[in-house]
Order: sequence, then C-alpha cells, then structure tokens
Amino acid sequence: MLLAHDHGAELIVAVGTHTSMVDFLDKGRSGMASTVVTRMKVGPILVDAKGVSRLYSSRVRKRDLLIMILAAIAALVVIALVSEPVRLVIRASWTDLTN
Repeated sequence: MLLAHDHGAELIVAVGTHTSMVDFLDKGRSGMASTVVTRMKVGPILVDAKGVSRLYSSRVRKRDLLIMILAAIAALVVIALVSEPVRLVIRASWTDLTN
C-alpha cells in the first residue's frame, strides 16, 4: 500500500485486509501498529473491496443487453458470410434438416 501511495496511486482497493479497530486490537498480534499507521497514511485513497461493490449497481439495463445480443448476432452473420468452412457447415446442417 505504501509503495502504491508513494508512486502516486489515485485509488487503492484493499481485499482481505483488516478493516476495523476491533480487527487490529482483538487479534493480539504484534506488528498491528504498523498496519494502523499505514492505513492512516493511505486512508484518503484507500477503499475496501466491499465498499467498491456497493458503489455500483449490478442491474443490467434491457437496452444494453439487447445491443450486446444484436452485436453478437451481427458478428456471427459476418463470420458466416466471410468464412467458407462455416458456410459449408451451415449448408450441410440445413441439408440434413430439410431431408
């Protein structure tokens, strides 16, 4: 965290780190003081991963989903038009279905 801070990071996302004073004091481990001081120094740019997930909604708009599906279909059509092996497979499949 200190290296990222010293090299000018605008945002540090922490995953699996200690987050509260209870975490720092309750464990009874040595070296927690340096962890507290580090978090105090990088505090303005430090965000826990749980906080990041709460910033963004996970809902997908129907319009965006439709655009993505149409783009995938368009890509498949272009591939079918350009690729001779794909056209052969489509013709063989169509022939099997119609017979």
